[in-house]
Amino acid sequence: MNITYERSGCKQFFKKHRGDEKTVKARIEKALATQLETGMSKVKRAVSARVGGQCVYECRINLRRTGSARVAFVVRNPETTGASQGGNGQGADIDVLFISPVLQKDEFTRMLERDLKEAGLCD
Repeated sequence: MNITYERSGCKQFFKKHRGDEKTVKARIEKALATQLETGMSKVKRAVSARVGGQCVYECRINLRRTGSARVAFVVRNPETTGASQGGNGQGADIDVLFISPVLQKDEFTRMLERDLKEAGLCD
């Protein structure tokens, strides 16, 4: 599984939690791998817009010392994900678009939509 982080949506979070960046990335990778293996059972669509022709999903992740955060992401090759589809998620390419400590769904969605438009990522 290859995970990339979109600079425009993740920079502010990583800047605020500079000392915990490695730990945060490891927790995000572990949580997303688990979600892909279980068929993304705790994942919701984040916005109606698409990025690169793919749906944008979000889930809440406990980052231990840093606290909980919502993470918006795109799965680039969904045919290799999900236990129900015969895949194990190992070949998936995931782009993490946005990380925020804001847990309220509607406020997170507004922030995500604004960030996607400013970065020019929406289709």
